[in-house]
Amino acid sequence: MAPFEHVFGVLDRIRSADITVYPHRCVVVRNRNASCRRCAEACTAGALSIVDNGLTVEPDRCIGCGTCATACPTCALEAHHPTDDMLGRALFEAAQANGGVAVMTCRPMVERGAQRLDCDRFVGVECLGRAHEGLFVSMAAAGISRVVLVHGSCESCPLDCGGAVARSVQETARALLEVWESDCKVVWTDRFPASVRAAGEAVDADRRRFFFQMGDGVARVAAAATEEALAPALANVGAEEPSVLKVMDDGTLPHFIPDRREMLLDCLADLGQPRDELVTTRLWGHVMVDREQCVSCRMCATFCPTGAIVKFDETDGSLGVLHRPADCVKCRCCEDVCPTDALALSDEVFARDLIDGSVERIDMDAPAIDQADSKKVVWTMRDLLGCDDIFER
Repeated sequence: MAPFEHVFGVLDRIRSADITVYPHRCVVVRNRNASCRRCAEACTAGALSIVDNGLTVEPDRCIGCGTCATACPTCALEAHHPTDDMLGRALFEAAQANGGVAVMTCRPMVERGAQRLDCDRFVGVECLGRAHEGLFVSMAAAGISRVVLVHGSCESCPLDCGGAVARSVQETARALLEVWESDCKVVWTDRFPASVRAAGEAVDADRRRFFFQMGDGVARVAAAATEEALAPALANVGAEEPSVLKVMDDGTLPHFIPDRREMLLDCLADLGQPRDELVTTRLWGHVMVDREQCVSCRMCATFCPTGAIVKFDETDGSLGVLHRPADCVKCRCCEDVCPTDALALSDEVFARDLIDGSVERIDMDAPAIDQADSKKVVWTMRDLLGCDDIFER
């Protein structure tokens, strides 16, 4: 177990043939005060867990379901079995074979009904928590009329955390497609549509659209072989220190936009203009700043991972931050690092702001202490302690 302030390197231990880890994208690595624990809360197998406010990593328990990657707001974890591209192609091909209806299901449902189903007409994954909103919106943009998510008994399933993530993704995708006035529906059901039923005796198929191994024994053997093959390459994982995360010239940490977010926004743009209304999702937030409480430290911009909040300084002395809701990934790091709780992140964003790339200017008062002053630490401590008898040595 490692305290969350020491999560760098520890998180990297979950790296495998199924999961790639980008530690510098993790908001807890970027700022140890960040409250995000979503990977551990979503992990279906206990490979990532929270014990005594520390992160426990047990790589041997990872089943490669990819739910942690779906839950991570910054894509610090990336699933590879299948990759997003592989999953998207497989689902589209299955939908074409199924009359324009995309069907995805989880491993327990496949094992329960495989002998009665046409394996070319649906996609099977370890857990439906693997799917993300961009996958479903891309189906709509490609002309697929319906996406059907066939789930098992999530409440009694050992992977029940994945079911909760999958349901949240389905609800977000449904909300987006509704606001964009798409005819495509994303349905959550416990029954296979009749269209995927095998006409005669089910062919054992090549199961090229089953992204898991049938049978626990096979899965264990494959996992053991993979671990053995990767051991030399992973021997020194975790040796790198977090100090390599360099601060840029503007005083902020490096920014990045996850590929999944760019893909989702591109697909939404392909659907056309949305209704001009607010939408609530798990994906984006809108920054609101209380200027009475704000001390203009702009730590929110310093630690924002995507550049959804950036600093501006004008020649006339005005300063503040610019906020682009479309780039927000709702990691809530900005809320966590604000020293005066002046910043709040609303769950509602205007749909058109996501497509138009709207930028909001948030003006701030000049800070009481000039951050360029070489004695700013002295002035800050005098102000904090209410005592003038503090000097440099």
